[in-house]
Parts: sequence; C-alpha cells; structure tokens
Amino acid sequence: MRKQTKKPAWILFALLQAFLGSCTGIFALSGYQIDRLPEVAYVNSINIGGLNYEEARARLADYNDFLMSKGKVVAEVGQDRHTISYDQIDARIDVDKTLDRIFGELSGNAVNVFIAGESARTDHEPVVTFNAGKLSAETEKIFSQYNRDPVPDSYRIEDGSLVYSPEVSGIRVDYEALEKRIGDHLNSLSQDALVILQDDPEIFVAVASDPGGKKEEFRFIVSSSVIKLGETDGNVEEEILTGLNGNIIPPGGMVQLSQMLDLGGLALEGRQDLLNRAATGVYQAFLPIKGITPVNRRPSDMALPYAEPGLEAVISGENGDLVLENATGQTLMLLCEIKDKSLNCYVISPEDIPSGVLVAYKKDIVDPPVIYSVNGELKKGESRIVSEGREGFTIQVERIIGNDREVLYTDKYDPVSRVVEVGDSPLQKGSK
Repeated sequence: MRKQTKKPAWILFALLQAFLGSCTGIFALSGYQIDRLPEVAYVNSINIGGLNYEEARARLADYNDFLMSKGKVVAEVGQDRHTISYDQIDARIDVDKTLDRIFGELSGNAVNVFIAGESARTDHEPVVTFNAGKLSAETEKIFSQYNRDPVPDSYRIEDGSLVYSPEVSGIRVDYEALEKRIGDHLNSLSQDALVILQDDPEIFVAVASDPGGKKEEFRFIVSSSVIKLGETDGNVEEEILTGLNGNIIPPGGMVQLSQMLDLGGLALEGRQDLLNRAATGVYQAFLPIKGITPVNRRPSDMALPYAEPGLEAVISGENGDLVLENATGQTLMLLCEIKDKSLNCYVISPEDIPSGVLVAYKKDIVDPPVIYSVNGELKKGESRIVSEGREGFTIQVERIIGNDREVLYTDKYDPVSRVVEVGDSPLQKGSK
C-alpha cells in the first residue's frame, strides 16, 4: 500500500520539474538579444532578412540614397497632380531609430519567434523624418489655389423686381490635416499617388461668409422712388449707385447719407446737383414708411425740376447731410438701380411693414414783390422784365397710409422779387 501511495507524488514532482524548466527557458528567451534578423524581415518592401545590424544599416542607407534622389509624394486632386520631392522637404528614413526599434521588438518577442519559427514573415514600419517647416511651405504654395472666399447672399433690383442670390460657401484648405495626410503617406514610403478627393471635408473645409447667427431674409419691397438724373458723367453715376446699393439699416439705426457717399467736392461741376438728386431719391424712398422720421434734412431754397416742393433733400452748408431714424422695428435695406437716366431707389424688408404715399399741400401763397429799376436806354413808358421772380408759399407734407393721415412737417419758401426795368422813374407807380 505504501508503494502505491508514493507513485503519484513522483509523477507530480516530475511534472513540476518540467514546468519549471520550461519557464526557465521562456525567461531566458525573453531576455535574449538577437544579433541577426529573421530570414523574412521587411521594412515595408525592403528585405532586410538574415542581416545583422550593420548589414541592415547599409541596405537601408542605400535605399535612403535612392529616396533622396528619386523619392516623391504625388498628390492627385481631381485632374491636378502636384509633386513634392523628398529632397525638397529633407525626407528620409532614420536608419538607426528604425533598426533599434526592429531589433528591440524582435529581441523582446523571442518567445513568439521561437513558437512561430523564423520562417514567419515580419513587416516593420520605418521611422521617417522630414522637415515640417519645408513641408508646410510646399503645401501652402501648391494648395493655396484651392482656397476660395465665400460669396455672401445678395439682393439686387432688376427692372423693378427683387432678385435674391443665395450664398456660395467658400473653401479653406486645412493645412494641418493635409500635412498629416502627407506625413502618413511619407511614413509608408509609397511612391503611388496620394489621392485627395475634391469634396474631402477634412481637407477642403467649407466656410461661410458670416459664421455667426441666422441671417434675415429680405422678401418685400416696401417703398420706392424715382428721380430723374441730369446730364452727368456715367462713372460718377456708378460711384453714387455703388455707394447707395446694399446699405442695411438695423432697427433703431440711422439712414445717414454721409455714411454711404462722399459728400465732399460740391464745387465740382454737376456733383452737387447729382448728390442732391441722390439725397432726394433716398429721402422719398424711406419717408413713406411708417416709423421713418427725419432727423437731419435740409430743404431747397427754391423749387427743383426733379421733385415737388417739400419732398426734396439737398446737401449744402458746412454739415450738409441727410439723416433719417429707423423706428419701424425692422431691418431695412436700400437697393438702387439706374434705368432710363433715372435713379430708382427701393427699400426692402423681411416683413411687409406699413407704407403709403407722401402728399405735399401748397398754401399761404405770397406774390413776388416787384423791384423797378430805371434804364436810360428805354423810352418813357417802356419796360422790360429782367427777372420773373417767384411766389412764396408754405408746403405741408403728409404721409397717408390707408385711412391714416399724418402731418410730418411744413416747409416755407420765401418769394423772390420780380425785377423790371423801366424808361422813367417808377416812384409814382409804387410796387405791387
């Protein structure tokens, strides 16, 4: 009975010895440093199998020479092909770091090599270095052509109709993402083209003209005006049109002509007349809208051929300007077009806000006084009118919206004397 009980103990002891021996061998392998690479070791497609450190170093150095003279990154964007040579960006394999990593990995994995056998292929990534600053300069030089500024949405008037053009997004090249993509391609040592899709959102980032909040959509023409233009230079007219067109007036803001146009140079031939016509057009376009109030507006000293008395705005004096307050509660936009030698002004809004018509009532008419002067060349009883003069009057301007009438202001126009030359003294005649 005793012999039978001892036998299992001996078997257990033998198994324990075998296990400890295996562990000792594994621990020995785990600390093993290889001095020659397995027969089928590769750095990408470069075979360095069966070589020791120095031999592998020489082979990779030879390949490095090839890369520095022939290596390149070809970036293919649609039909465009762009080339960056390895030499341009100092790209190369860091041979020592690559081999140190490979030999270290294989030495540390000696157990796996022992189990799998040396016939199992091992592929290793190279350590590739390049000058990041030079790569950045090259990518910006090549890819800057793909940057495109966004085109904001816009409104214009064509033959009296409101035309809306939606925004076109711009494109901004994300150079950081692009350089990472090229860097990954360099690390692969691939000489195949790097394909970058033109709609790749990681590289070609869409940008808006205003990345901020939601924009208001202007949908309604709420008021308009038409002012005939005189004989002016087309370039000056275009300057006026460009300055007026597209101005936005926020709620509580001011329509201020001096913020739209250069009001200087009034002495230049025809410039003051054109500015006066532009000011009148803007004035007549905004004033019919409920909530628009004149803050700074100067009437003319005399009736003008292109506007009813009381409905004109002129630019004159030291601080001549036109300023209107927008108390409509809505954002307003001014759009203009020149058609048939007339300046057409339109006020548009996101909402169809109340607007009406302007009516100018003439009252308190005063005949012009007559001034007589003696002209020795005229015979007694003869007379000649030198100047017709003008009657004086008061204009009351009202805004009518539906059934509502609102008196806005009154303008007073002084009479201008009539001048008459006579052949004898007019003292006994007096004046009318």
